[in-house]
Amino acid sequence: MYPFNKKEKSIRKKTKRIKGFTVGELLLSLVLLGILIALLIPLFITARERATLKSTMADMKIWGEAITCYISDYSVAPTNPRGVMHYKKPILKELSPYLNAIQVFDWWGYPFRIWIGKDISQYEITTTNDKEFIIASFGKDGIMDGWKYDPKSPNSGFFNLKELEDFEKDLVMWNNKFIRCPKSK
Repeated sequence: MYPFNKKEKSIRKKTKRIKGFTVGELLLSLVLLGILIALLIPLFITARERATLKSTMADMKIWGEAITCYISDYSVAPTNPRGVMHYKKPILKELSPYLNAIQVFDWWGYPFRIWIGKDISQYEITTTNDKEFIIASFGKDGIMDGWKYDPKSPNSGFFNLKELEDFEKDLVMWNNKFIRCPKSK
């Protein structure tokens, strides 16, 4: 080695080598980040679906209250929509004084189903008068599941939310009371 003069030595001492991450440290941090993301994504999806379900149920309650108030005020049910809701249905005009905002789609983007009146044949429910109604959302997949109401076991429609597939189950309200929905905790 050759000798440094004093000036070069002082400069050399002041300029320290900047250390960076090694390839191993970068790979380890990427692996840990991947594991963290893999754990958080299902939690995020479940939380989003739970919020969607709760919002849909809240809208169904609003529809039920509006129909109940209409029946209370006029002693007759609003025009029978017989199923799929859309913006051209006469029931919307009749219920508009009872609804601040009209939501005809659930939070998954599928139209609500509303049946009003006697002889409804949905979910094995037998209605006896013209003032009874059923409101349904077909869940995340938008497909009606095969669930049937059992009057001998009225709580049979309640279910636990354990899997993402549970969000595909129908939500059903009969005469302003849920008969098919997640169990309350």
